[in-house]
Amino acid sequence: MTTERAPFEALDAYQSGHMADDEAAAFEEELFLAAGAGTAQEATFLDKMSRILRHLAPRGGLDVGSSRAQVDELIASGLRVQVIEPKRARVATYPKIEDDAELVVTHVPIDVRGYDSVDVIIEKPDGEHLKIFRDIGWDPLDGTVYAVCEAPLARIAAAVGVIHSRIIGYRAGEPSVIAEFDTIAQP
Repeated sequence: MTTERAPFEALDAYQSGHMADDEAAAFEEELFLAAGAGTAQEATFLDKMSRILRHLAPRGGLDVGSSRAQVDELIASGLRVQVIEPKRARVATYPKIEDDAELVVTHVPIDVRGYDSVDVIIEKPDGEHLKIFRDIGWDPLDGTVYAVCEAPLARIAAAVGVIHSRIIGYRAGEPSVIAEFDTIAQP
């Protein structure tokens, strides 16, 4: 694409109707020519991203931390949801993910109320960083966290074997460790 605006800015203005008619007509012509030639990378990316987000949003896949009520809504929607309730321990055993599960919800039974924000840091036992979930949400009724994950991603995570989790709470910007535990996945 050769528009004067940055590609995504132009595409956003075009899609949202915030582009002058003459500019929109020229952009549309250029977009369709580029799409026909297979060179409209920003349109292809936006299309793929839109499809992914439309798939994830109603399944809780965009929420970083859910409530029990949200989990109940997912179950009521007809999705095959496996809810895992690990016992609170320094080392927790994570059961095998069911073959027909579409979503896996792990209930983390730790009350995180009273913190301004909470992060969850996921590492291998040797300290190798895997993922940080920033500013997670929690159930307002009991302060516990329901972590929703697409089942294929949960299976990939389970393949790691042992995962070390550290839950960090922030009050007035000051971090403190709320909990640390290891999770051992069953094959």
